[in-house]
Amino acid sequence: MIQVRASQIFTNDRDQAVAAKKQLDAGSPFTEIVEKYSTCPSKQNGGDLGWMPEANASALMGTVTEKDEGRILGPIHSPYGYHILKITEIKVEEAESVFHADTPMVDIIKVLPEIHTLLFQKFHIGMPVSGYAPEETLFTLCEKHSKNIGEVLAAVNAEAAQKAHPTMAPEELQIALESPNPPALLDIREKWEHDIANIPQATLITRETCQEILASLDKNSEIVLIDWKGDRSPSFQKYLTEHGFTQVKGLEGGIDAWSEKVDTRLSRYDIDEEDEGYRYEDIFDDLK
Repeated sequence: MIQVRASQIFTNDRDQAVAAKKQLDAGSPFTEIVEKYSTCPSKQNGGDLGWMPEANASALMGTVTEKDEGRILGPIHSPYGYHILKITEIKVEEAESVFHADTPMVDIIKVLPEIHTLLFQKFHIGMPVSGYAPEETLFTLCEKHSKNIGEVLAAVNAEAAQKAHPTMAPEELQIALESPNPPALLDIREKWEHDIANIPQATLITRETCQEILASLDKNSEIVLIDWKGDRSPSFQKYLTEHGFTQVKGLEGGIDAWSEKVDTRLSRYDIDEEDEGYRYEDIFDDLK
C-alpha cells in the first residue's frame, strides 16, 4: 500500500494558476509560489496537505509510484478551482499478512472458521474426514493437493483482512438508522463528492475537523464510514481501531451502493480521467 504526502497551490483564478505553473517550470521554489498565489488554508503550512491513502491519491493524481516523489502535477481543474500539486513524500507499506505458509491449519481455523468453505469454493480442496492434524500447515495442505501456495495464501489472507475490516450492507444500515440507537456515520470523502451525494445523518470529516469530531464520539459506540465505493474505509478503520474505537465498520460498496440500493434519488458519480463532469481537467495546453 502506498501513502502519499502532497502540497498544493490553490486558486480560483485560471490565469493565476497558469502563471504559478510557469514560475515553477522556471525553477521558483514551490513554497515561494504557494505564498504568492495560494488561497487555501494549507498556505500557512507551505501548502502541505498531509498524508493521504493510495485510493485518495489515485483519485487526484492517477497511478502513483515511488518514482513520483517530487513530481508536480497540474494545473488541475476541480469543481472548486485550480490546483497545482507537488508529491513531497511517498511511503510504501507492506500489506499485513495474518497467515504464512507454515501456519498450522488448526490455528487458521481459530481465526477463520469458514476456511473449509473458502478452500473448497476457490481451490476445490475438501475438508479432511478426520480434521487437520496438529502438524499440518497451509504449505503441506497445498502440497498434498498440488495447489499453488502463493495463490492460496493470498486468498486466505485477503479473507482475514476482510474480517479485520468489517462492513455493513446498505440495507442493514437503512434499518440501523431507524433504530433507537443508530450508528454514527462519518463521511470520509472529498467535499465535492459529499456535495454531489450524501446521507443526511452523516458527518463529513476532514483533516481539519478530524480531532474535534472524534473527541465527541464514544469509543465503544458503533461507527460506520462512508466513502465512494468501499475502498477507502479500511485504512481509516485501522487508524480508528489503533486509537481505541471498538466498533468501526465501512459501508459496503460506499455511497455508490447506497445510491443504487437504498436512496435512488441520489446522484451517482464516477472518478475517472475521462469523466468531464466530476473529474479534474488538466490545462497544460494553456501553459504552452
